[in-house]
Amino acid sequence: MVQKGLYNYLFFFDQELLENFMQTHTYNYEDFNNQLNFDIRIDTITEYNSTKPSLLDLAKVQTIDVQNSEGESISHNLYYIIAREGSNQNISIVDSVYVAYEGKLIDGFTFDKSKFPIWLDMANTIEGFREGVSKLKTGFYDENQDGTISYRSFGVGIFFLPSGIGYYENSTSTLPEYSPLIFSVKLMSHTDTDHDNDGIKSILEDIDGDGKPFGDDTDGDRLWNMYDSDDDGDGILTIDEIDKNDDLIIDDTDDDGVPDYLDPNN
Repeated sequence: MVQKGLYNYLFFFDQELLENFMQTHTYNYEDFNNQLNFDIRIDTITEYNSTKPSLLDLAKVQTIDVQNSEGESISHNLYYIIAREGSNQNISIVDSVYVAYEGKLIDGFTFDKSKFPIWLDMANTIEGFREGVSKLKTGFYDENQDGTISYRSFGVGIFFLPSGIGYYENSTSTLPEYSPLIFSVKLMSHTDTDHDNDGIKSILEDIDGDGKPFGDDTDGDRLWNMYDSDDDGDGILTIDEIDKNDDLIIDDTDDDGVPDYLDPNN
């Protein structure tokens, strides 16, 4: 019960900190009414810009339930602003993404930043970050005469994370424990992931249908299906059980509604 009490305290404390910050700040949303490339710029609301809507006015909220060590579900609010949605493809929470980002504390300190875009495996990022980034779409790219690549019409967003869907009790020299976080992100491109190379996209290994493939483990071997090349533990690799007759239909030999790659009896 101590941990649940801490989670509940952090929920209300982090929510108050984030909402107070968002009520007193705004951003350069006017710059994103076109397809030119701009950085997110968060500004304090003063008498000179008091007519601008606050970050809280502009934000949407997603409630994310997190299981604590006792199996209890604790809710946290992810606040997000889509400055520009992006014009190309949707992504999933476990895809590999090509992003530029900046992570700040609510006091304005930058604890992490990618000066240039980098590839990240979203499955290995904190929950609030991947949920936020998955609300954006990718952009398009052009190859310049000098061989460099220019991106355009990509998604840009700001995400406000309570510590429960951030780094929680983990800390570094630049990041205190239990820190609410602010991320500004540009989503350039992505690739679909198949982490175990079994022929099934990682996002499709969400067996329980909760929208997340984390924890889904058909054969109970403590290896999630998205990382398990033999999902049903029958000794036959998943990739060899998906479509044995090459008819482009996932095989279900005994017609029991369970595909062969998840059915140890087939």
